[in-house]
Amino acid sequence: MRDRVRVLLTTEGTYPHVVGGVSTWCDQLLRHLPEFAWQVYAITAGGRRQIPAYRLPDHARLVTAFDLWGSVRRPVWAGGGRAGRDDLAAGLAGALFGWDVSPDRLVDELTWCADHPDRVEAAFRGRVAWRLYLAQLEAIQGEVSPEVAEGWAFDLASAVQGYQALGWIARLAATPVEPVDVVHASAAGWAAIPGIVQRARRGTPMLLTEHGVYVREAYLAATRSENGMGHRALTTRMARGLARAAYRSADWIAPVTDAHRSWETHLGAAPGRIHTIPNGVVADDAVEPPPGRRTVVSVGRIDPLKDVATMLRVAAAVVRRLPDASFRHYGPVPAGQDGYMAACRRLHAELGLGDAFRFMGPTTTPMTVTRAADVALMTSISEGFPMAVLEALAVGRPVVATEVGGVRDALVGAGLTAPPRDVQGLAEATATLLSEHELAAELGARGHARVQRRFSQDAMLAAYRAVLNGLGRARPLAASA
Repeated sequence: MRDRVRVLLTTEGTYPHVVGGVSTWCDQLLRHLPEFAWQVYAITAGGRRQIPAYRLPDHARLVTAFDLWGSVRRPVWAGGGRAGRDDLAAGLAGALFGWDVSPDRLVDELTWCADHPDRVEAAFRGRVAWRLYLAQLEAIQGEVSPEVAEGWAFDLASAVQGYQALGWIARLAATPVEPVDVVHASAAGWAAIPGIVQRARRGTPMLLTEHGVYVREAYLAATRSENGMGHRALTTRMARGLARAAYRSADWIAPVTDAHRSWETHLGAAPGRIHTIPNGVVADDAVEPPPGRRTVVSVGRIDPLKDVATMLRVAAAVVRRLPDASFRHYGPVPAGQDGYMAACRRLHAELGLGDAFRFMGPTTTPMTVTRAADVALMTSISEGFPMAVLEALAVGRPVVATEVGGVRDALVGAGLTAPPRDVQGLAEATATLLSEHELAAELGARGHARVQRRFSQDAMLAAYRAVLNGLGRARPLAASA
């Protein structure tokens, strides 16, 4: 009998170090699919020691925690004076930032890094490498395409930042990974790089789950960025280049909602490889009606994509109408979002919310805190199939949410929606459910039944079990397939 299928789960800024929806999903897979031999490859950032927020089960192990922008761990790629490759940075830039270039070019460059780990660091140290890189950027600026904006240019600062990022991409690709049967990437970005490399070098099948559309979220981040056009162009093109290579390499693409399909196919994913697997949760056996205390609970990290600023404005509008309403937000402040948290606190003070809206910090029991709510609120500008919404439905609480990702499908007959940043629409929906207790209870009961019927954890796990077994126990596919 064949041994257990070995699965390498790659994560990016999430499991096991950060609490959140994606991490909850990762933990579900590892804990409830013990028949697989799980390995976790965690990509982190910030150059600081990461403290795990989750304890891995006994049948899983953390094999690598690759820290972007941290100190260089020389033993991986340091060699005894081996010469680099002067055109590596230029090659990566052309493959990542070029608009109409084939994603196979990036696959080839990443594979070269994996094949020559002792030459990667030196490839970014010479003056010739820098000059060739700048020449490649100039060539990219001259591209003509109906989809490319005119009049933008890289400046020196963005060129340097791009060069540094390419260096880390090369180092990530060069980091050795032991053979496995399947690589399961949890995002179509940095987390896909180990899978892209193993697919090309060993024919290892790759499963890609996409929670939020990686490229779309990069575009949204760029619209909020205070950096110049050159920096925004580099970061969005890098996301696009990584995603196209991930879609090209993945044998099975599992978005959490059908809403992602149009983005994925537009960026080159083969339609026949896309098979939606919605997130799932364990619903309460029975639910009680909302407590009737006019309490609103929201769960999510403090992040611009969650649009906490709109949430605060919604709270202010509701409290003006219902002075006894109270809002409680549970969620961590991720690394790099201290400035956004400070801005949210300033807005909280400007709106005079006081104790009517409280930041409660992170929680490891989202369903427990949501049971105390009369309404669950979500104001995100980008989502996939949010766990916070499913968890609220699982405990019989009605939801008010923005119409993003798969939210509409989750909330059919179980909640109210409004467009992103529609403060008036979200506030009206929230106030209505806080005032109409019978309506709130009816929507909560419908949501609970809908989760049991369509979005159970068992159904989600069964789908992943079938895919992982199918990929892992099949003959490895050829790299050119």
